[in-house]
Parts: sequence; C-alpha cells; structure tokens
Amino acid sequence: MVSSVFVGRRADRTGASGRLMAVGIAFLAMGLIGFFATMVYTAGTELFALAFFFDFVMGFGSAFYHPLGGSILQASFERSNTGRALGLNGALGSVGRAVYPLIYGAAVLVVTIPDSLAAFGLVGAVAAVLIWVGLGEARTGRKPDRREGESLRRSLTRPMIILMIITFVRSAAIFGVAAYVQIFLTTQRGAGVGSLLGILTTVYFAPAIVGQPLFGWLVDRVDHRLVMALSAAGASASIVGFVSLGGAESYACLSLFGFFAYTGFPVLLSLAADYAPVGASNLGNSLVWGLGTTGGNALGPLMVYAFVLNDYGRLGASFEYMAVLALVSAIGAVLIPKPKMVASVPGQ
Repeated sequence: MVSSVFVGRRADRTGASGRLMAVGIAFLAMGLIGFFATMVYTAGTELFALAFFFDFVMGFGSAFYHPLGGSILQASFERSNTGRALGLNGALGSVGRAVYPLIYGAAVLVVTIPDSLAAFGLVGAVAAVLIWVGLGEARTGRKPDRREGESLRRSLTRPMIILMIITFVRSAAIFGVAAYVQIFLTTQRGAGVGSLLGILTTVYFAPAIVGQPLFGWLVDRVDHRLVMALSAAGASASIVGFVSLGGAESYACLSLFGFFAYTGFPVLLSLAADYAPVGASNLGNSLVWGLGTTGGNALGPLMVYAFVLNDYGRLGASFEYMAVLALVSAIGAVLIPKPKMVASVPGQ
C-alpha cells in the first residue's frame, strides 16, 4: 500500500513504467516461489518468519501493476478513449479472476499445493520477462528537473485527498463484503464447499467481465464523479438485495454486486487522471489505487470481522453496514470538487 507511492514517484522520475511493472511482477513470482520453498523445506518458527517475509515481497510486488499499467494506457490513448482502454484491460483481469479458482483446482488435482505455488510462480516469472520485452520501452513522460518530493506535494491537492478518502471508504465497504461472500454462501445459504460454491463464485465474478468495459465506456462520456457514484450505489443496493432476498433473486443480486463492485480500474484511475498534475500520472494513480483502494481493501475485512466476532450468523447484518458505507461513498463521490481542464494525454 505505502510502497505504491514510492513506485509511482520512481516511475514519474524515470518514465520507465513498463520496466518497473515487469519488476513488480517479478517480485510477485519470487514471493510465490519463496512460499513454495518455505512450505517444503522449513518448519516451525522458521516457516512462520519466511512466510511473513515472502508475503511482504508479494505485497510489495502488487504495488506496481495497477498504477503503472493504468498510466501506460492513459499515455497510449487519446483522452476520449482512455476509459474504454482501461475497461478492456480490467475485463481481461476479471476473466482471470473468474477462472483462477478452476485453474487452481485443476492444478492441485495434478500436483501438491506447494508445487502449484511454484508453478504459478514460474508463470509469473515468464510474464515478467514478456512485459520487460514487450513494454520495456513504454514511457509515461519524464520530468528530470523536478526535485525529489515536488511531485508528491503537487499531487496532494485538496481534491486529490478527498478522492483518496472517498476511494478508501468505497473499497473498504466493497471488499469487506467481497472477502466474506463465500463464507456467507457456505454458512447462510447452504452452498457447502463443493461444486455449487464454485458455480456461485463464478456467478459472482463473471459479470465484471462485462461491467468493466461498460463503465470504461461511461467514463469516456459522463462526469467521472457520477460514474463512481453509480458504481458505489449499485454495489450498495445489490448487497442489500443479496442479504435480504432468497433463492434465485439473491444470486441475481450477487451477480449485480460483482458487476458494480469490480469497476475500480477504469473508474478510479480515470478520476486519478483528472486530479494528477502534469508529469505525475503514475504517482496520482498510486495515491488513488495504492493508498485509497488497497488501503480500503485491507481495512474492510477487519471491519466485518469486528462486527461478526466469530459468529457468522451476524454476517448478514455486517454486510448491510457495509452497504450503508458504500452508499456514503456514492454520495461523497458527487461532492468531490469538479476537476479543472486536464491534458489530453495524462502524464506527458
């Protein structure tokens, strides 16, 4: 979360967003392979310490992709088309989110769980090499005359801080629910841990494949603040429907929740581009995504846990509290100050 600010500043100073993104994916791969080695070759206190270390490595690696990838797309397309580009990119990510449980389930049928971690780590290493080769020359602008901390001071304007806070609240509400959806389905809807749970999980994730491009199309045409409000309000209403209704209606609301919840990549990074100063697009994305989205993602599950206190019968009420919080973020999105005229190609 905090490391994303360092990553964004570094990318703005060097302009080498593509290579830095490859480095981030390499850190993720190292973390997975490290977990494999830890589970196979260590035990006791050593296992705990190394697992914590490699968890930190993966957390650091996760700070790279979204802000840097978003900035590369923003610098590669005209301003009027960046929302669609971000949405299509997010849709491919949603495909991965929807199918990874099936891929991982198939992998552990063939190899052990530690071996599957090593396999995915090797896939990540190959991806890092491909990104280095394919996007190594991707540039997002360079401002070598800027002093070390100037871009951060210029980026932390009042509208940017308000946007970060609203993003934090939205993400805490949405991910607080997302982290416990499968537990709710298992304990409150009787889905168990078999194929029905897998089907419902796909029902939950798959709508974002359509939702992200649609919201990307919207942000190219509608005030970005209103689109953010729509995504948060839709997530709020679908949470209430999922908890309150039963049977097919409840599962339909779960699909709607997935549709609205996972629209952050095109919506939030489009807003970040509205408020980031020229030459600081990577940092602007890092502030909104790293501190706002990732910070909220970290706090949301803790909030739900505090409501539940090991009594899963309270999950429904906890989800409704999160729905109220999501609605607050929807209202707050409309109150973000209107952005000034922005450059046609952010970050340049």
